[in-house]
Amino acid sequence: MGDMDEARGVPEHPGMGPTRRLEALVDGVFAIVMTIIVIEIQLPRGQQSNLLALLGQNAPTLLGYGLVFITLGTIWFGNRTQNDFARFADHPYVWLNLLMLMLIAFVPYTANLLAHYPTERVAVVTYGIHMTAIGVVDGSLWLYLTFHPWLLHPGLTQYYLSHSRLPAFTIGIGFGIATLLGLALPLAGLIAYLLVPVPHISGMYYRWLTSLAHSGTDREEAQQ
Repeated sequence: MGDMDEARGVPEHPGMGPTRRLEALVDGVFAIVMTIIVIEIQLPRGQQSNLLALLGQNAPTLLGYGLVFITLGTIWFGNRTQNDFARFADHPYVWLNLLMLMLIAFVPYTANLLAHYPTERVAVVTYGIHMTAIGVVDGSLWLYLTFHPWLLHPGLTQYYLSHSRLPAFTIGIGFGIATLLGLALPLAGLIAYLLVPVPHISGMYYRWLTSLAHSGTDREEAQQ
């Protein structure tokens, strides 16, 4: 039963409750931030006859917008998947989410910095450190849930919980490696930033999690 009176559905401790309000807050912050980053893109200024050339000058900013939007979408999707497994949220789990949202809310600043200075080492590394921190906190959310299984919906095997902990940090690890590349060569870091979300966008990461869940179920059935 853990920290929840399942018969009544009432929290036994203050701060413990369903995840619906938390999910609404997370979705709202992501939606606002993903909107703000496009507002930061400035219209080209100059003579009308040079508009095409001026738009070309905006290309780095537009590419930066695409990179950041896709990355945020990847993180949101992963967070949504984690929260789908969560049945209840306790005090530490809520504050871990708030820490992640604090970092997410700061994305427009580092994204704008990267868009205006895409080849500058300081801008590339600053953005990379920021995204690495978001990935680490996001992975920590799942890590916390796996060590507090009473917060999760029933049905997840211990095998799945234990073997899914490290993969939850793939975004953070990926951006950490990409940031180191950016420190040595900014262009290499930018390319690496584009590659980090690919396993998640392609579905490869989630197909692997599905196979992991099936393996855990098969192992438990074989042991019975």
